[in-house]
Parts: sequence; structure tokens; C-alpha cells
Amino acid sequence: MTGTVSSKYGSSIVLSLVCPSTVNPAKPYYLEVTSGTLAGERVDVSVTPGSATVGIVASSENTDTLSTLAAGASVLVRQHITLGQVDTSCSPALVGDDNNGDRVLFFIGGAFVAYVKASDGLWYEDGGFDDMTDMPVRPGVGLLLHRRANTQTTVTQVGTVRSNKFARPYTAGYQVYAPAYPVDLTPTAMGATVANGWAANSDVSRADQIFIFAGGAFVKNYLEADQSWYEDGGFDSLNTTVLLPSAKSVVVFKQVASDGVLETSPVAVQ
Repeated sequence: MTGTVSSKYGSSIVLSLVCPSTVNPAKPYYLEVTSGTLAGERVDVSVTPGSATVGIVASSENTDTLSTLAAGASVLVRQHITLGQVDTSCSPALVGDDNNGDRVLFFIGGAFVAYVKASDGLWYEDGGFDDMTDMPVRPGVGLLLHRRANTQTTVTQVGTVRSNKFARPYTAGYQVYAPAYPVDLTPTAMGATVANGWAANSDVSRADQIFIFAGGAFVKNYLEADQSWYEDGGFDSLNTTVLLPSAKSVVVFKQVASDGVLETSPVAVQ
């Protein structure tokens, strides 16, 4: 749903309209600001059918505290895509098996964590017992799909391309980066430049890095002191080479945390 902010107090945001009776409070939702100084920022929220109030849910994935969110700002409230929805978007379907089920891997806490589809059709963390089918796949965050069988599958997502700006903060260390819009990206288009706070260094270990998954392994690319991107061991500048197709994701390594760039939609003038 879309509307404006009527008021904000503490972690509660009162909107100009009420949540539809069809919303499911058990599902994960987020609020995205689409106007004003906070345009592009996102927070997880709790929703209540028939209520105009949503509550900010504390999460390390929130891009801002929204402490300065002003009345009149335009916002959107959307349901997160979930692990179960990724599953149902696959054709042919992913295989559920208690021992050799297909897996989806999320990058959590500096490592990939596997979630397995079991024979009951539900998703579990590998070795866990809690149903993780409604685990959110947050915007701008990618995943890896591990097919056990030697067959391909296609993941199809449909919907409306966001027309608003998109905040992209970075933490220090490794994180997964997926496009906010269905557009192929070069390092330059990602805003991966010294001017935007990326670290360049002739010592690869001290430079910011982009890892692409190719041929069953991650390939390291780094930002050289000359402010050009190179594959580790390569000599060709990759600044204007597509490293991130719109349907893929990469792993980014940042030496220090940064706000990143406020990405702009390709379908609307901002």
C-alpha cells in the first residue's frame, strides 16, 4: 500500500490510510520512504489489519532509524519476498528431500548459511527444526541456489519496478549485493568508486573487492590504486564491464562501512 505519514511517535508510524484486512501479520513487511530527505530508506515493520499504525521492528537490515521522518512524507509498505516464495517461483520446482533436498544459501554473519527444503515441503536451516518458509529475502540482498540434481531451474519474479530511490549502505567486511532494479551493472554503475567512499589500493588485501560467482567458484575483482577495477591477476580495466547481470548477485567486501550511493530508478525521473 502507498500513502503518507500522518505522525510518528517512538517506533510507531501513523499512516494516512489503514492496512487492508487481507494483510497477514505473521508475514514479514517493510516500509520504504519515497519522498523527502529520507527517500530510499527502509525499515522492517509490523502491521495490523484495519489499523493505520505500523511499528518499526528492530533489525540490522534497516537502513535508517527514521528518527527524522516527517509528517507528509510519502511511503510504501510492502510484504517481503520470502524463502517459500522463491521456491514457488522456480520451474521446475525445487525438490524436497530430508537428506538431499535442494538448498538456498543466505550470507549471514560473514558466512553462507544453507536452508534445505524437506520432504514435508517446508524450509529449515540445515540442521535446524524451525519452519523458515517465511524467512524474508530483503531488497538488495541476493542468495545462492544449490540444485542437487543435474538439472536447471528458472526463478521468475513478476511485479512493478520500484520508481523511487534506493538506499544502499555498506557494512565493513563481506555482504551480498543484488540489483535494486532489473538493470545490468558495471562497477561504475554500482557507484563503486573512490569518490563514493570505496577503497583503492595496489595491495589487493587492502582494496575493496567484488566477487562474482562463475564456474562454481567466486572470482575476486578489486579496486586498484589507479581507481580501475581488475580481476585479481588480470590487466584489463573492468570499470565499464558488466560484473553484475540484473538477475544475479555478487559478494562485496568493504574495508570500512559507508553510506554508499542513493540509487536512482531507471523508470522515473527523481
